Amino acid sequence: MGEKKKEKKKKQVDTSNEITVKRCPECFVSLPLDVKECFSCHSKVGSVDKHGKARKGVNWISYIICILSWTFFFVYIKWAFKL
Repeated sequence: MGEKKKEKKKKQVDTSNEITVKRCPECFVSLPLDVKECFSCHSKVGSVDKHGKARKGVNWISYIICILSWTFFFVYIKWAFKL
């Protein structure tokens, strides 16, 4: 019985190697595996998961702007109310 489970696991690993394209997470267009940006909607795409869907890229600029905005806000509050 343990041998059958091992065979099933091996088959599942083999099917993941058959993925030749990835799908854009925004517009679901089929893309080659090596692209970093969707040619249809111009969103950043990452590596492919086991279902063939590309992972969304991280938008670092938004994170940096958010952190800077909150920092500016707290500095302003401290300055305005002399805390």
